[in-house]
Amino acid sequence: MGCGASHNFNYESQVENAWLQVEGTVDKSAEKGKNLIIKRSGWKTIRIFVSSTFKDFKAEREMLVKQVFPDLRLWCESRRLHLVECDLRWGVPKDTTTETTLRTCLSEIDRCHQDNVMPFFVNMTSERCGWVPGVEDVPQAIVDEYRWIFGLSITEMEIMHAAYRRDNPNSLFMIRNASFMDTVPDRHKTEFLDDNPIAPHKLKMLKTMLQNRFSEDRVIFYDCEFDYIDKDKDKVYLKGLDGLFTQKVLEFFKTRISQQYPLDETPADPYQRQREAHESFMKNRAEVVLGRDQVLREIQDHIAGIAVEAPMVLVAGPGSGKSAVMARTANDTVTKALNNTIPGGGDKGWHIFFHFVGATPGSTDLELMLKRLLKELGVVNDSTMPKDLESSVQLTTAVLSNPNTRPTVIILDAVNQFEEVSAAMNMSWLPGKLAPQIRCVFSMIGETPPHKALKTRSIKPNETTLEPLDEQARQEIVRTMLSKYNKRLDPSQMNSLLSKESSANPLWLSIACEELRVYGVFEKVSKMIEGLADGLLNLLTQVLERFEEENGGYLLVATLCLLECSNTGLLETELLRILADEDNLMPKDMKHKKKGKGNSEKLEILPMAKWAVVYRGLRTFLRPFGESGEGRLDFYHRSLSKAVRSKYFLVDGADEDRVKARYNWWHSKLANFFQHVANIDRRVEEYPYQLTKIGDHSRLAECLLDWEVFDHLYNEDYSSQLLAYWRAAGGAEEMETRYKESLKELENTEDVSKETLGLRYLQVSRVMTQGGRHDGAEQMLAPAVRIEQDDLGARPERMAQVYELTATIFTEKLKLYDFVSPQQLTELRPAIDNGRKAVELRETLPQDDKNKFKLAKTRMQLAFNMESWQACLLDERQYPDATAFLSKAQASQDGNKHIDLAMQTFKQLRDDGHLAEAIMTKAILADRGSQVQLELYEEALALCLQTYGENHILTSRLYINVGIYYEDRGQYRDSYKHFKKWYETCLVVFGPDHPKTKRAAGTLEEPLYRRVRRMDEQGEL
Repeated sequence: MGCGASHNFNYESQVENAWLQVEGTVDKSAEKGKNLIIKRSGWKTIRIFVSSTFKDFKAEREMLVKQVFPDLRLWCESRRLHLVECDLRWGVPKDTTTETTLRTCLSEIDRCHQDNVMPFFVNMTSERCGWVPGVEDVPQAIVDEYRWIFGLSITEMEIMHAAYRRDNPNSLFMIRNASFMDTVPDRHKTEFLDDNPIAPHKLKMLKTMLQNRFSEDRVIFYDCEFDYIDKDKDKVYLKGLDGLFTQKVLEFFKTRISQQYPLDETPADPYQRQREAHESFMKNRAEVVLGRDQVLREIQDHIAGIAVEAPMVLVAGPGSGKSAVMARTANDTVTKALNNTIPGGGDKGWHIFFHFVGATPGSTDLELMLKRLLKELGVVNDSTMPKDLESSVQLTTAVLSNPNTRPTVIILDAVNQFEEVSAAMNMSWLPGKLAPQIRCVFSMIGETPPHKALKTRSIKPNETTLEPLDEQARQEIVRTMLSKYNKRLDPSQMNSLLSKESSANPLWLSIACEELRVYGVFEKVSKMIEGLADGLLNLLTQVLERFEEENGGYLLVATLCLLECSNTGLLETELLRILADEDNLMPKDMKHKKKGKGNSEKLEILPMAKWAVVYRGLRTFLRPFGESGEGRLDFYHRSLSKAVRSKYFLVDGADEDRVKARYNWWHSKLANFFQHVANIDRRVEEYPYQLTKIGDHSRLAECLLDWEVFDHLYNEDYSSQLLAYWRAAGGAEEMETRYKESLKELENTEDVSKETLGLRYLQVSRVMTQGGRHDGAEQMLAPAVRIEQDDLGARPERMAQVYELTATIFTEKLKLYDFVSPQQLTELRPAIDNGRKAVELRETLPQDDKNKFKLAKTRMQLAFNMESWQACLLDERQYPDATAFLSKAQASQDGNKHIDLAMQTFKQLRDDGHLAEAIMTKAILADRGSQVQLELYEEALALCLQTYGENHILTSRLYINVGIYYEDRGQYRDSYKHFKKWYETCLVVFGPDHPKTKRAAGTLEEPLYRRVRRMDEQGEL
């Protein structure tokens, strides 16, 4: 046997031995090629990992980047999917270490596993096998973590990790036929061939094993041939790739993505989506909670207590582990509720509501949280949802103090992180005395506004604190964290670490462990421990400094600043686009600049290799919001946000103007980016927010005039966010002026339909009504009526909406009067006339629940206005025109007819809250001071107390009405009792400074009622 044959035998033996090891790592339990179907709501991120040797696949990679992925991205976006292609061969720094290179490749595949379970993976193979690392090249940690097989190339290990071991059905293998080499000029053939003598043997085995392992539709052989050479770039171009190659890749991923993530056209319930996101966060954070058994028992004892009137409050500082305790509490309580082991649940059992402030987009919005709570409790549905924060607060206060509410445990983490609105800061949404079957457990930082507000209440909260971790718990945390990476500290190192004062803080300890884990020199770990900064903020600042040096420098700093200034975190795809402009990525006064010359090639997306370095450094501090897989990133803990502000914004010696200018620079960067983002959901979330931050009123107004933005912010009941942005853009008057101009411009647009124009006038009129611009609302409604009647056939549904809105506009105008007077007849007449017309049309429409509800609401409003008409029409002879339109007798008859029908509908819909209001309206229509009126008031009050409890706006209205009833009859002791209850309810519902509370207090201070109060105090009542 010759030497050549001997060498060949040796190479073949080496290759066979390597693949024997491969077979030992294959997951035999996994079902071969099993398809995965994942239900999703909202957007999702799809990551495609591109694997190949680099030098010989430039043409194919360029075809993927310029042709296949752009087409696939558009297709994905149409299905609410974000596409991220992971091509790590571009942008790898020349001085990158071997460990960094290996970790960059394999950890990026880890991310694909994390986001998509089965990574979307395309490998391209031909006549090169690439670098085969030796034993000395691969650190032991990587060998252990990735089950490294020596003798395989990096590309082969990518195949192992992404596809081969589990037969990933989302993997595709494109093999270029060797015949193309016949067309390549000799002097360029070296680019496509491997000079390693083992390469032919490895490639032959690889291709055979791929064909054996995977179905034939996933191992595709394709042809191409030499085209030409670009002498300037010294680059070989191939032809024939725009046929089978591009077609197969595009079709394969469309098929696999649509199978794994089928498009569900059913509109997702946003409140259910929020609950699922919080549940995911809960499960994640509840996994490991060490050293907190005592406080967990205290919380469960509180939940199982009898008739607990106040919330339990867990008070602790930043990073102390509050969220983990609250997550474990929520998880354990849900389990107990399912097993019916919490006493006092009755027939319905306990409902467990949990909310982690800051864990998901929108979770810091108190109004959204309250609405989700009310909907989960079955108190409201989409039709009866409170219109704004004030009404949400009032209803929540009533529900949580109502003994008829379903037994409920409310678990809220980080209450102090709600957006700074008064209801969140003074906790006005929480009644002073909880109903017997309501349990509340809150966590918060001590001495924050919510904590102070609860401490000042007459019924004090049950307060407990998180004590510093004891040494045993700290040791367990260190061992648990480091053992994941096969690392440990010796006793002296452990003692040194735990001697740090801050080691009693779980977040400080976990960050310290992460710093030690990534430190590569074992012999210097002791010195590293000594150098760890005490204090959470100090340690985070130290970590940021290391990140700058090791993980992307200016790109990392920019990422941190962008996330800090974002409204709700940033999608990874957004960061990649913003960071791509590397030459314009820092304000002039920041020292963190790109090294080297500017004027680099303008890229649309930052090379994935550069981003992978940044992400690898930050990943332990970032989380996808709600673990939804959407790809949105934000800080895992607000302490990092504080460290970023301290290090990059509130720099030493920076005056207020300089700090503001730096914030404005980053907010402007984000505003300029989101101005042109096609994804309207993300544009609406970020663009107006950023403009508000920089005070750019002109651009903010232009943004709000964009009809696509308007559609996302508009709400038929109450457009709270749209109105809030207009307040920032100049106020209600500016809003009215600009919309009038915008609608005139729309009228003059050639291709706008009458349908669209009429709808816009109707919607803007409704927004004007919501914003208190009643005259402007009336003016803008007129064109909507004209267009509907003249051009669109006066369709019943639309005309009903027009009449209802007109009636509402005039009804709202009536509220501006202080006293009942004949002057109100001017507004009452169109309110009644349009209410009648709306009712007539609604009666002709299909009687589904939505239409029934609107009809009943309109009838109730109409009945109330009928009563007002009787009150204003003091002398029918004095107002003949008004009497001819509607006599007092007819108003009474019609009012009773409409309210009776409204009550009947609310009974059918089982809407007890509106039924109570309708019965109250029926009482108002009854003869004043009659026994019938009293009986109706008492029926309404009983139903209201059963539905809402003592502390609700409707309860306050009933107390004043019953008080007026007794006052009319001269029964002042009874009227005093009800006026007193009116005041007490207003005090809870509205607070002491609200005009309604002051009016109630003023009534009690009238001389008559001061005398009655003295009698009450002396026990004579």
